[in-house]
Amino acid sequence: MAALVLGVLLGAHTHDRRPMIVGILCVIANTCMYAAPLSVMGKVIKTKSVEYMPFYLSFVGLLNGGCWTAYALIKFDLYITIPNGLGVLFSIAQLILYGFYYKSTPKKAKNVELPTITDKTLSTNVSIAVEK
Repeated sequence: MAALVLGVLLGAHTHDRRPMIVGILCVIANTCMYAAPLSVMGKVIKTKSVEYMPFYLSFVGLLNGGCWTAYALIKFDLYITIPNGLGVLFSIAQLILYGFYYKSTPKKAKNVELPTITDKTLSTNVSIAVEK
């Protein structure tokens, strides 16, 4: 972070260029953040299972991107509109894929294994005293 700040301060000598450089870097970083869960989409299609794609991450990404896109359109700030608009599109694609493969995902059975007593010297009669 310090190297980025120093590079922008020393590399861009005018006040007009500095916000543009930082804005472009933020657009790239924010777009990468929204695109990161897309790497699982290939695995979802290959396995026909959404086991590796969390629903809430996609849903909250849609809400977050939608809020920031609405704010950016009000202010007409391209550095906020571009990555968050792409984030909305990426999240919609993830949710569509989730809806498509949700029913074909095998459900994991919740088996509970109870401990067994293997010592034969224990008595089989058990008494419980309950006091009032």
